[in-house]
Amino acid sequence: MSIRSKVIGCYLAVLLVFAGAAVYNYTRLSRSNERLVLVNQLFIPLSRLTVELQAKTYTLADDLRRFYFPAGRTSEQSTFSRVARDLYPYIILRKFSLGEQLLTKYQKSGHGVEELSALFQEAKTDFEKLSQTTEGKEFKKLYLNLRARLKALSERLDREAANVTLAVQVEGRDNLIWNLVLSTLVVVFGIFTLIFSLKILQPLPALIGSIKKIANGDLSQSLKVKAAPKDEVSMLAREYNRMLNDLLEGDKKIQLQQKELLQAERLAAVGQLSAEVVHEIRNPLNSISLNIDWLESEMGHSGEEIKSTLRSVSREIERLNQITESYLVRARVPSSREDSVEAHEVLEEVLNFSKEENKAKNIQVVTDLTSSGIYVKTSRSRLKQVFLNVLKNAREAMPLGGTLTIRSRVENNTSTIEFKDTGFGMNESTRRNTFSPFFTTKRDGTGLGLVLTKNIVEEAHGSVRCDSQLGKGTTFEFQFPV
Repeated sequence: MSIRSKVIGCYLAVLLVFAGAAVYNYTRLSRSNERLVLVNQLFIPLSRLTVELQAKTYTLADDLRRFYFPAGRTSEQSTFSRVARDLYPYIILRKFSLGEQLLTKYQKSGHGVEELSALFQEAKTDFEKLSQTTEGKEFKKLYLNLRARLKALSERLDREAANVTLAVQVEGRDNLIWNLVLSTLVVVFGIFTLIFSLKILQPLPALIGSIKKIANGDLSQSLKVKAAPKDEVSMLAREYNRMLNDLLEGDKKIQLQQKELLQAERLAAVGQLSAEVVHEIRNPLNSISLNIDWLESEMGHSGEEIKSTLRSVSREIERLNQITESYLVRARVPSSREDSVEAHEVLEEVLNFSKEENKAKNIQVVTDLTSSGIYVKTSRSRLKQVFLNVLKNAREAMPLGGTLTIRSRVENNTSTIEFKDTGFGMNESTRRNTFSPFFTTKRDGTGLGLVLTKNIVEEAHGSVRCDSQLGKGTTFEFQFPV
């Protein structure tokens, strides 16, 4: 789930809880308000009306007992009693009509309104009978019944009003409690949403601070993030760490390239200086060789011992010429024209040249070459120099003899030539410095042979890799594009 969804979800949860609390409070308050309206607009007015009915009924009954039912009543009393029998019932019946209207209005509101209507209707019926009777005894009986009905109605109204009022008080107390509970719940949800949002957004300040440090050149930054979460901030932190690792790797590569460039510049300077020194040495060597040849021809057949010495000197001069020629080949700037030479032919020539030396040192050469031709864009002499250097290192790594396995293959538009010996091998530190200029483990080595080998291979758009294990041998692998 995304951060946006989580935050919106928490916000909606708070809104729902708040809306639920508001609706619940509104419902309870509406119900309490309806009960209060029922008390104020029905029970209290009807109770007052019942009291008025009781008073007026009592007045009517008293007047009728004094003026209508006595045995020796006068004409004036008879006239007054007829007025009372006509006027009082009319007034009292209007009061009953008002009560019926109130009860009809709130007929469906519950709270015993139907029972009150029944009691009120019975009281009205008793009054109608009372107003129509002409017998004193029956009048007295009906009056007592009506009085009891009105009293029961008044008590029932008081009781219902008290019950409703008590229920409203209880609901009010409950509303306060529920308001407190729901408000607390809303606050808790709000605090949870705040804490949850802060927890989700917690890596952002560290990410901003880390980016500022990177802008100032400090790449040793990383953000700690859990592996499980898949929200945007966690993904951003993981991508940031990956980007930082890429930057560190790029920085390491740049530093390594700078180091290799510095080494190449040093090697180029040494090569140029070596070429100049070798060139200056060759001139006097040629002059000395010519003079020795002249001395040998001038001596004729005399001085065989001297002539033998001169021939020895001439051979050493020739060896020095070969050495200087070899160094000139190494230091020579490659031609801009790219020739293609068949590697198997050069390899066969080198193996034939070194066959006797390998045999003398008890080294067995095993070849497993592909039938496809492998062409390398370099000169024949430079590729020959590469193979000679590798073979020389393999022989020196196997002074007591061993096996040198040479394989070649063509895969995925890449030609591979592999030289694997069973010599002493190298530890990891020595292997890492194999192609470093002037690094050597030999007493009389220069540390330039493999460096020149790597330069020749890279000039041919190839690559060389060295794998070695101490006591198990070394493998050089050359790869060239097809």
